[in-house]
Amino acid sequence: MTPVAAHPGEIEGLLAPHLPSGRRIVRVTRTPSPNRSSFLVDDVDVCLDDGVTWALVAKAVDWDALASEARRAKPAFLWDPERERATYEAILPLADLGTPRSFGVYTDTSGIRYLVLERVDGVPLWQCDGFDAWRNAAQWLARLHLSVGAERARRSSAGAHLLVYTATFYGQWMARARTFQSTCREEMRSLTMRHDVVVRRLLELRTAFIHGEFYPSNVLVTPGDARTAPMVRPVDWETAALGPALMDLACLLAGRWTDDERADIADVYFAELAAHRSPVPSRQQYLMDLDFCLVHLSIRNLGWSRDWVPPADRAHDWLGDALRLCEKWQL
Repeated sequence: MTPVAAHPGEIEGLLAPHLPSGRRIVRVTRTPSPNRSSFLVDDVDVCLDDGVTWALVAKAVDWDALASEARRAKPAFLWDPERERATYEAILPLADLGTPRSFGVYTDTSGIRYLVLERVDGVPLWQCDGFDAWRNAAQWLARLHLSVGAERARRSSAGAHLLVYTATFYGQWMARARTFQSTCREEMRSLTMRHDVVVRRLLELRTAFIHGEFYPSNVLVTPGDARTAPMVRPVDWETAALGPALMDLACLLAGRWTDDERADIADVYFAELAAHRSPVPSRQQYLMDLDFCLVHLSIRNLGWSRDWVPPADRAHDWLGDALRLCEKWQL
C-alpha cells in the first residue's frame, strides 16, 4: 500500500525530546501495518534533516478505534487505555530486555490517540522452525520474571492499571465459559466441579509481573548474525498483569503441544531461574502448576466471546484439553 504523508506537526512534539541535538523532522509517512491487531496500527517512517529515518509504529489506544467486530469480541472488562503505555514507560525499562522503545502517546487530526513505539524487524515466534527459538523465549520469560518483581511493578506508576489475577478474576472467566459453551453442558459441568481446586492452587503460586498474553503471535524474534544471537522481543502488552509467573509460560505452550514437549520448554525456563539462584520447586510440582495454568487458559479461550473466531495459532479443542489436564492430575 502506498504510504500516506502526514504533517510532522502531528507527532513532532512527541518526538522532539528524543531527537539528536540540532536535528529536525522533515517528513513523516504512515502506512497501514501488515501486522495489525484488533486495533488500528500504522507503520511510521520519520525522516530527519540529516537523512536518518526512524522506523516506528503507531498503535491506536482508544476503544472506539477498534474495528466493530473486534469491539463485539474483546471482553470490555480487560480494557484499560493507559495500561500498555504505562507498562512500556514505567515497568519494561526496569527489565532492560530489549522490548521496543516507547515514545509516548499523541493525538492525530482525527482525534484518535496513538501509542508510538520502535518498530521491531522480526518474525512471530510461531513462524520459527525448530525448538531453539521457543527455548530462547522461555529463557527470556524467566529473565523478565526475575528482573521485575511484583511489588516493584505494583508500586510503579503503571501499577494501578495492571490486571490482577484474583479469585474473582478466575471466577469471571469460568462464568463466561459456562455461558458461551451452553451446548456442552455435561463437559462444562465436569470442568466447573474441578475449577475450585485449580483456582486454589493458582492463588498459592508466586505472584509476578506478567505479559498476560505471551502467545507466539505476540513474540517477535529478530534474526541474529555471526556476532549476535537472535533476540526475543515481545509486543502487545495490553493485558499486562500481576499473576502467576507460569501463566506466561502456559500462553507460550498453549494448544498443540505434547506433554513431553511442554516439559522440555518448562525445564529450560526453570533452568534459567536456577542459573540465577532463584528457588525452583520439584519438577513434578512445576509441571502440575503449568498444567493448572493451561486449564485456566483453556477456560479463558472458551469464555472469550460468542463472536470470537480464534487465530490459527489458537484454534484448538480447549474444552477437551482442559478436561484431559484435570484428569491427568486426578482432579
